[in-house]
Amino acid sequence: MKTKLLRLMLSFSLALTLYIACSMDAYADDWGDDHELFTAVDASGTLLFSFSGAVSEGDEYISGDNILYRIATVNGSTAIAERIGEETMPDVSWLDTGEAQAVFAQEESASESDGALPVASDSTDTKKLIAMYVTHSDESYVPSDGTESIEGQGGIYDVAREFRDALQAQGVDVILDESTHLPHDSGAYRRSRQTAERLLQKQPDAIIDIHRDGIPDASEYTCTIHGENASQVRLLVGRGNQNSEVNREFAKQIKAVADKQYPGLVKDIFIGKGNYNQDLSPNAILLEFGTHTISKERVLNSTDLMANVVSTTLYGPQTGSAKSSESAASTANADTKGETKGSVSGIAIMIAVVVVGVAIFALVQTGGGKAMKKKIGSGVREMTGGLFGGRRPGNDAT
Repeated sequence: MKTKLLRLMLSFSLALTLYIACSMDAYADDWGDDHELFTAVDASGTLLFSFSGAVSEGDEYISGDNILYRIATVNGSTAIAERIGEETMPDVSWLDTGEAQAVFAQEESASESDGALPVASDSTDTKKLIAMYVTHSDESYVPSDGTESIEGQGGIYDVAREFRDALQAQGVDVILDESTHLPHDSGAYRRSRQTAERLLQKQPDAIIDIHRDGIPDASEYTCTIHGENASQVRLLVGRGNQNSEVNREFAKQIKAVADKQYPGLVKDIFIGKGNYNQDLSPNAILLEFGTHTISKERVLNSTDLMANVVSTTLYGPQTGSAKSSESAASTANADTKGETKGSVSGIAIMIAVVVVGVAIFALVQTGGGKAMKKKIGSGVREMTGGLFGGRRPGNDAT
């Protein structure tokens, strides 16, 4: 009996070990070594993009000018990409019209009828909520932070906080989970997955993982938007999950809106072999704000722009300013206070009428004196649920 039980326990332990090992492998950081630099070129040898992390055959890339490429072969640290053709991007002509909100709602309805998950939240739901977290907690910016990696919370958290604040200025509620997921190794995504799952319990409209790239050439990210020095933003989508196609459409929607509002802000979209925890939500995206060799100040300048892009993508163009919204909220609060004051006055009048009515009734019934007083107290107490009219017998405080 003991031998049989021992064998059963050993079998269970082995099965559990294999399960944990498979789970760890499934949610491991498929991005590869952060210091592993790949360059992708086209058939003529022209540089398409650089990437800090693993590039695999079958990965896809949508360039800044919306040309789709697919990685055909990988030779060492060089990837050869074949040109597939122009990528069909979402129609964002609704940004040009005065009825953008209505058109946006129509597009959302059309998406639902096609069986696709809509990018925008339900127009009848006033909640606007975005969740954010940082998988690679040490990531920093050398020109501003003095190093590319800081144990604990790196410079990337400054970017996340600025991005959060900019979104909140757009009238969006943001949950930024500042948990760290160190060390920066193959288990980082597995650890940040727990954070993402916790955030998704709040049912946000989108969940965003904030990163920075690790390519050495800062010029690949530097840009000027509306005369201001800024940094480009790369969008990453994992193709190794069941939400991959919807995640991809979400990324394309973000890029299409950005191309319309701030041409050149979104650098490109990389669709890699990894999972990036995007299997957890259709509206999950990984944003890379610049690279470690660019100044953090440039990146911070881009957060306001990306906040406007993301907010517009999810909720349509903002009507009025955040300040106007706050003013409207204050007015609404003032109206509510007025209504409350009026309600209290109305209740007081009703109570007075009740008391007078009870007094008249008591006078008729008793003819006055102590009996009348007792009758009034009893009547008021019963009609107000004991709120007025004195204590019930037996309810004295101890």
